[in-house]
Amino acid sequence: MRTPTWQGVLRAVTTLVTLDAFAQAMFAGRFMAGSYDALDAHAANAAVLFAGIVVMTGCFAGAWRFAGASGWQAGVGLALIVTAGVQIALGYRMVLAVHIPLGVLLVAGLLTLTVRAWSPVAAVEAGR
Repeated sequence: MRTPTWQGVLRAVTTLVTLDAFAQAMFAGRFMAGSYDALDAHAANAAVLFAGIVVMTGCFAGAWRFAGASGWQAGVGLALIVTAGVQIALGYRMVLAVHIPLGVLLVAGLLTLTVRAWSPVAAVEAGR
């Protein structure tokens, strides 16, 4: 990237979205442990997480377009948008056999983007 501003934005956004994904998993775990109030929090947070993934993907697309960052993160972000949409639909239909593993995949994808955003190697490569 040509400016450190994009790197700071990407680090902040990916970190916040990933932390929200961990909160989402925590709400799911609390519900499965018997706290029915956690299901309401899990459902409400699904919309927040989806919006965060959309914003994060927009930031990656902006960094790609305007700062010369690699485009693969924007592609992963688009895949995560689709995954999160399917995830929400499956959750409301209570198809837990797919919803739970897909949630794990979603968190893994977000964690991958966050680690990459914080990687010193990524900062050096983007500075080319």
